[in-house]
Amino acid sequence: MKKTLLTTLFIATILTGCAGTPKNTADLVNTWTVSAIDGYTQPVDALTIKPQLQINKNLNVSYSGCNTLTGEIRITAQDLTTKNLASTQKMCIQNEQATVDGFVKQMLTGPSKFLVNNNTLILSSDNHTVTFKRAEKK
Repeated sequence: MKKTLLTTLFIATILTGCAGTPKNTADLVNTWTVSAIDGYTQPVDALTIKPQLQINKNLNVSYSGCNTLTGEIRITAQDLTTKNLASTQKMCIQNEQATVDGFVKQMLTGPSKFLVNNNTLILSSDNHTVTFKRAEKK
């Protein structure tokens, strides 16, 4: 009886410890191109140059839209946020570009849930979702 109780407690302790473990971040490391906002490809389709999000192995992030964003990603078991996110403050000529930049900044400021599935990265909050596609290697 004692052996069964100890084994059960040991397994419960291990499972509880794993529940707080952050998601695998290796899948995030890549260059991602914005493809949709809230499931819609417009305003992204209106852009002549699609903005890119680059995440390196140290989880440093940079975003190249009309405004440039740079910072460090923080991952918890539940969320993605950025630390020290810096942004340029350019006035974007294209309204679509300003819209896309605003949504990406909102997702990076977080907290946002994230999912990497094959060639797709999805960042989502309670109100919005930004979808990225893995950039093609040249």
